[in-house]
Amino acid sequence: MTVPERFYEFMHFKQLKPRTVEIECGLSNGYLGKQRKNKGSFGGNILRKIEQKFPELNMTWLLSGDGDMLNTKYREVRSLSIDTVEEESAFYGSAQQEIISLLRRQIEQMESALSDKQKLILILEKQLVAMEA
Repeated sequence: MTVPERFYEFMHFKQLKPRTVEIECGLSNGYLGKQRKNKGSFGGNILRKIEQKFPELNMTWLLSGDGDMLNTKYREVRSLSIDTVEEESAFYGSAQQEIISLLRRQIEQMESALSDKQKLILILEKQLVAMEA
């Protein structure tokens, strides 16, 4: 895998479009695609721009394919963020289940009250018919 191909893998991971990256890094229009298509490489100046714009990208991985795509520091922060989100999701999921349970009980109570009122209406209608007769 070439350097441009690995960089495309990183862009895919970050959900970035090549043109957006070219603009942000000050590269010419189509530069990334051309390098990828021709199995080219990036010069030192381009690599410095990429490194400045994407500090989370492991440059060793980009150049050689060795190691992980992301720098250790970024992976730890990302992992911590994911754990926090999962904990919060679990908490809110639990609270959501409690709310759903309460709402179901409230619906059952309202249906029971409605049934009682319908019975009362039938009784009153019978009394009204009896009084009119």
